[in-house]
Amino acid sequence: MTTKNGNLNDGRKIYLNGKLLTHFNDYPVLKNTLSIIQKYYQLQENSINHTYQENGQTYSTTYLTPKSSNDLKLKHQVYQEIAEKSYGLIGRGNEFLNAGIAVLPNYAKNLGQNEWTSFSENITNYAKRMKENDLFISHALQNPQVDRSLTLEGNFQKGERFAGTWVTSKNESGIIINGAKMVNTLAPYADELLVYNVPGLAEGDERFANAFSVPLNCEGVKIWLRKPTAKAEYRLADFPLSNFIDESDAFITFEDVFVPWENVFVEGDVEKSNQFFPKSGLFVHTAHQDEVRGLVKLEFVTALAIKIAKGLGLTDFLRTQEILGKLTRNLELIKGTVDWSENSGTIENGIYTPNMQALLAVRDILPEMYREVIITIQEFSGGSVVSIPDVNTYQSYQTLLKPILSSHLLTAEERIVLLNLAWEISGESFGSRQQTYETLHGGNPMWIKIMHWQHQDLTVGNRMVDEAIQRGLNDLK
Repeated sequence: MTTKNGNLNDGRKIYLNGKLLTHFNDYPVLKNTLSIIQKYYQLQENSINHTYQENGQTYSTTYLTPKSSNDLKLKHQVYQEIAEKSYGLIGRGNEFLNAGIAVLPNYAKNLGQNEWTSFSENITNYAKRMKENDLFISHALQNPQVDRSLTLEGNFQKGERFAGTWVTSKNESGIIINGAKMVNTLAPYADELLVYNVPGLAEGDERFANAFSVPLNCEGVKIWLRKPTAKAEYRLADFPLSNFIDESDAFITFEDVFVPWENVFVEGDVEKSNQFFPKSGLFVHTAHQDEVRGLVKLEFVTALAIKIAKGLGLTDFLRTQEILGKLTRNLELIKGTVDWSENSGTIENGIYTPNMQALLAVRDILPEMYREVIITIQEFSGGSVVSIPDVNTYQSYQTLLKPILSSHLLTAEERIVLLNLAWEISGESFGSRQQTYETLHGGNPMWIKIMHWQHQDLTVGNRMVDEAIQRGLNDLK
């Protein structure tokens, strides 16, 4: 039973609306979202670019270890075509972690070993198994917000047992994990879960300093879904996005979960735990996929804003044209910066690595550009979005409502669906979740800016400034 074959009734414990889900596909929005995720596999059958050959074997191109700018551009194309199937609204699909797993073996030596296992060999074998079986991997890295003024160990000493994932015991066979992780996007649909920490663990947090992989149906793992954004009592035309797709997020708890050493990559080492994400290639290569996906999403909402402007007769106004020009300008800036990240990459550990400064720039500014499009959609559609009756009412009273809702620019049906799209992405809980995701999924926006200026190469700029200053100083002598 795997995500690929669509059978997720494998014993995994998923809780929603006060009960344990017994039949995954009985829930339409879960079934629909799974079918979109599976398009990743269908594209491999229908497009030659989505697979590549290595040692006589065929693999997903998302697992290709890039050796050149052309390799990154090929992966860009593949990421883009996958993202287009969900309009960029699925942020943590199969291809996201695959981008990072593809390079893990090249950084494996950093992980070392302990008395029972070699973490370096484990991560290499893990990457090989994922690549050969093309499993869908979700990740769990965010620790629950308990008391952020304390370290994880500080919370633990106050009796908080779900402030993160911690090792209860260990022996020659493996480790026992307890605790929790939050905001585990798409975990209900995944085959396995890669669990690790973002940098920030402190001295004394050793029991929390771990990285490991577990199947989602592992004994002791429980998946607690957030409330869905779908409106099951309404038609797809009423809620054309949330009744079509929902990138479910979940809180995951671990209760005496056994993890064999072969699936453990960090254990009891704060420094290696803090380095696992940024120093393993995961950060930069998943960022490349993520910004391509973000570009697809930005293009989707930009096109929607333009269609609304045209459908409501707003494009003759110069102010509207100026706003739309700004949106399309922003889109091209993101396209160019992502391309630059590929063209200006460097070789690191034998891998062609995209320019992280370019990707960080996109990660920082794209959420602002996305919000600008959403505000534009709200402004253009105005009160129209809250003046649309539900589809069943429209069809029951069509004789009366059709002439009211139609115009020479749009049929009544086109107007209903278009404005429902506008309301979903800009006003409903679905759109709010999407905007929150874009703002925060890449980390604290403040730290992204700080990280960017700290790593910016201003060699040429500093030389020019120093030259100008020296000229002035020479004049004072």
